[in-house]
Amino acid sequence: MNRYDLQEYLQQELQPYCSSFYDTSFDKENKKHLCSDQTTENVYDFDRYIAEKHDGSNLPASPDAIFIGKKDLYFVEFKNQYATDIKSTQIKRKFEKGTQILKNMLKNFTPKDCRYYFCVVFRKDRTPRYFDSSHIEKSSVRFDLEDTNKEQGQFYDQIITEDIAFFSSQFTQLKCDG
Repeated sequence: MNRYDLQEYLQQELQPYCSSFYDTSFDKENKKHLCSDQTTENVYDFDRYIAEKHDGSNLPASPDAIFIGKKDLYFVEFKNQYATDIKSTQIKRKFEKGTQILKNMLKNFTPKDCRYYFCVVFRKDRTPRYFDSSHIEKSSVRFDLEDTNKEQGQFYDQIITEDIAFFSSQFTQLKCDG
C-alpha cells in the first residue's frame, strides 16, 4: 500500500466495492438512475462498503459513492429530487458521518497535494414560469454544508451542490443525461 498515492492507497480497501455512477445513483424508491454513466473508472459504492463494514442494524448515514482520481477524491451523494425537496438535515448527517469514516480510512495516508470534494447531485429543476428562485435555494443547501465543513476542520477543498446537468457540463468525461 503506497501511503503517498491516493488511488493506490484506497484501492486495496475499496476494490471489492468497484461500481459505476450509473449503479451508485440508483434510487430504489423510484426505480430510476440519476446518472447513466457506466464508463468512468475508479468509482466505488460507498453504501455497500458501509453495509459490509458496520452492523446491519445501525448503519451510519453516508454518501453513495467515491470517485478517486490521481490527486482528487470526490465523495458523491445522489438525490433523485429537486433542490427544494432535499432535506438539509439528512445531507448534513451523511456529510458528517461519511467524513468521519473517510478521515478514519485516510488516517495513515500521507497526502501530497491531494484535493477532496463533497458533491450533492440532484435532479435538474423544472423550468420556472415566472421567477427563478433556484439559485437562492441551492445557495441555502450549499451554505449549510460550508458551515459543517468548517466544523469538520475544513476537510473538503470544495463543496459542489448542483444538478446533474451541471456535472455533465463541467465533467465532460461523464456520460450522464442532463
